[in-house]
Amino acid sequence: MHTSKGNPTRRERFLELADRHKVVIAKVCSVYASPSAPFADLYQEVMLNLWSGMDSYAGAAKVSTWIYRLAINTCITWHRRNRRHVDGAVGLDSCPEIAAEQGSVEEIRELYRLISLLEPFDKALLMLWLDEKPYGEIADITGISRANVATRLHRIREKLTKLAHL
Repeated sequence: MHTSKGNPTRRERFLELADRHKVVIAKVCSVYASPSAPFADLYQEVMLNLWSGMDSYAGAAKVSTWIYRLAINTCITWHRRNRRHVDGAVGLDSCPEIAAEQGSVEEIRELYRLISLLEPFDKALLMLWLDEKPYGEIADITGISRANVATRLHRIREKLTKLAHL
């Protein structure tokens, strides 16, 4: 399956990237999934964009940063193209590895329900913060300044706290 001199084929590179980053991609897709924007459709769209864009990766950022950006932008673009989609509850059943990594399934469902009420860009910021990405890396992934990341995350957390107490 390898090309001459042991270099991996494009397909092998893709499969390795997809496998290494599948949990991150699944987390992003789960945050943006809804009944009218199914997890599987979003995941497939991200995979398509990964396949078509992997040769354009320039190496300026870490691969994980590039994958996050690609997945987030793909999901946001999906929702912009399909404005008729109404956000709803996120189907964590589609991605059990997320629930297995964190607290109880009920707590995770509630967190994702609250996140589903946020605007798409705010979802991305919060998801990256929950993944314990440093503000500088969140800035690199989202294309906003580090100071703007801090300000927006503070406002998002305040909003979620209010929503949780309604």
